[in-house]
Amino acid sequence: MAIAAHLVVRDTSGGSREVELNHFPFTIGRQSENDLVLLDNRVSRNHARIVQDSQGFLIEDSESRHGTYVNGERVTTCRLKGGDQISLGVADAYSLAFIMQEPELPALLEKLEEVAESPAPQLQHLSLLLQMAHMLVQAPALDEVLTALVDAALSLTGAERGLLFLRDDKGKLLLRLGRAQGGAYLPGQPEDYSEAIVHRVAKSGKEELIIEEGKTGRAAQETRTYQSGIRGIVAVPLQKLPVLDAGGETIPATAPELLGVLYLDSRSRATSLTGLDRQVLQTLAVEGATVIENARLLRLTREQERMQHELALARDIQQSLLPRQLPTSDFFEVEASSVPTRTVGGDYYDLINLPGGRYGFGVADVSGKGLPAAMMAAMLQGAFAAVAAGDLPVSDVFHRVNTFLCDRTPPEMFATMFYAVLSPSGAFDYVSAGHNPPFLLRRDEVIELREPSNPPMGFFPTAAYQSSTLQLSPGDFVVIFSDGLPEALDLSGEFFGETRLKDLLDECPTRTATCISDHVLEGVRKFVGSAPASDDLTLVVVRYNPT
Repeated sequence: MAIAAHLVVRDTSGGSREVELNHFPFTIGRQSENDLVLLDNRVSRNHARIVQDSQGFLIEDSESRHGTYVNGERVTTCRLKGGDQISLGVADAYSLAFIMQEPELPALLEKLEEVAESPAPQLQHLSLLLQMAHMLVQAPALDEVLTALVDAALSLTGAERGLLFLRDDKGKLLLRLGRAQGGAYLPGQPEDYSEAIVHRVAKSGKEELIIEEGKTGRAAQETRTYQSGIRGIVAVPLQKLPVLDAGGETIPATAPELLGVLYLDSRSRATSLTGLDRQVLQTLAVEGATVIENARLLRLTREQERMQHELALARDIQQSLLPRQLPTSDFFEVEASSVPTRTVGGDYYDLINLPGGRYGFGVADVSGKGLPAAMMAAMLQGAFAAVAAGDLPVSDVFHRVNTFLCDRTPPEMFATMFYAVLSPSGAFDYVSAGHNPPFLLRRDEVIELREPSNPPMGFFPTAAYQSSTLQLSPGDFVVIFSDGLPEALDLSGEFFGETRLKDLLDECPTRTATCISDHVLEGVRKFVGSAPASDDLTLVVVRYNPT
């Protein structure tokens, strides 16, 4: 008898998720190749693994740096039992709970066989159907749910064969599963079932119990004869129950949604098969549809959890592409931050070390949000950094990267960007490709750097980009930002705007790059309040401060 097992993974923020142990060895660690990836630098790359033998499950430490603990005791190898608490050597890191559960279906089917011979099986049938539904909604995989559903139906009816048809995304009924008495799978697509009855039940939404001639497909009742080729057929529609939607004073009800058809037939016990209690069949239909719908929702939930986990990995990868440490210099100071509106975003900033003690500062904003924008942002960052490192004039850098994007991205994707090179002398050479103009903070004046104007990258392969040069004076600040800052929305839908940004820069009490950055971000946070973030937000503040 197979035993199902899974881990409940809890992170430091209190969030939890379930991870099924569906193959062995099941590896745990920080490295992305593991089956369970835990993003904590204190967790070893390959920390531990879970294996299965004839007696159950074991956890083995993989020579991890901080060790593996089961119920508070450090172990090298330890046999696991249900409820064991696993930790990875650090008190405030991830915690794992090992959950083990033996399948309930075999025992439940034995009960079904017992009550089939009882003098009053109807109530017991209904009770067992409810037990079946309770058990099946906890099943980990949709195929397991469907198999259990058909096997339970075969046990209830005594039919020889069961076929389960489910609707695909286009509404077409397709055979998903075929089972025979005794738990055997039926190979291929059977041709000797009554296709007409399946489609009739799907169209009418009502169950049918009928005796049919196997050769002609005609109901035996039409001729009043029972030949050796007859078969008893039970066909049950599996329908999602109507949903009541209260709105105002009326309560409209939607029609039942057909999920599939359960088809059962028998030749040796044809007449007894059609004598089944309709209440049992109707309950089977309701519970079967509920089981399928719950299994589908469970699968979608787990798929969403998997996607969230992958997005979390993508977020960490994207964050690792940002400069790990802001540079320190004897002629400038810099503060930078980037906050995606979703798990991943299309904004980024970069700082590029150039020959002659110069530095490049860039802020980019890719069209769109989420994963597509993040993928293009990563591609743009790599291409731009590689070209800029060649120490070309800034206008030539934009020309080459624009050609690259036009060749390799869809026409609806583009990027705005501001990039500047600062020299120790204070020369500030820059190009703005459709980006928000930055602000120059010089003494008590806030100046918008609007010239020159260039198109975004990724639109026109032959676009030419013009650069400008600004001579910075000691103490000057350049504030570079993405449009997520002026376009931040409060609960009433009002934009933060560039006027508020200029006011914040003008009133900043302390003139350092860090203080200006903190003052601006705090001002945006207060303005937005509890409204959800509407766009990615990136801010870079550079101060020219030669010693």
